[in-house]
Amino acid sequence: MDASPLHWVAVWTRARHEKFVRDQLAEKEVEVFLPLVTVPSQRKDRRQSIELPVFPGYLFARIELSDGYAIKTTRGVVQILGSVPGVYTPVPDEQIVYVRTMVESQLAVDPHPYLKVGNVVRVRKGPLQGIEGILIEKRNHWRIVVSVDLLGKSIAAEVSADEIEAV
Repeated sequence: MDASPLHWVAVWTRARHEKFVRDQLAEKEVEVFLPLVTVPSQRKDRRQSIELPVFPGYLFARIELSDGYAIKTTRGVVQILGSVPGVYTPVPDEQIVYVRTMVESQLAVDPHPYLKVGNVVRVRKGPLQGIEGILIEKRNHWRIVVSVDLLGKSIAAEVSADEIEAV
């Protein structure tokens, strides 16, 4: 009997429950990816760094598309995203790999508005080598934007002009 292939799906969580849901799903032995970025935080008496989700209100889980029960019954989960209620839309593995690479690259990354138009480029060298995304300019610096289509959200990182090529 063949096991059904696993697919990444986007899970919508209650506000500020991403880490809680991640931990609950991990206890259920569901593979989860919650991209986090470290940002400085100013408290009344001290400065510290905190980890915030790159895509607030969302995380990714790897499941069989026919069985989302473990996720739907988890406290803090609103729903699994899909184009039709009850039918889950998989997030392409490539987009998960790209987001994971950007978050783990130790480069400064930040959430970016989702872009539908722009020049598609590929990074030729450096820690983001092989990633394809949309090239934008922000404050006289080049940035590559990688989008997760299902969420309608994006993440951006700074790149040098000599590291990229048109696709």
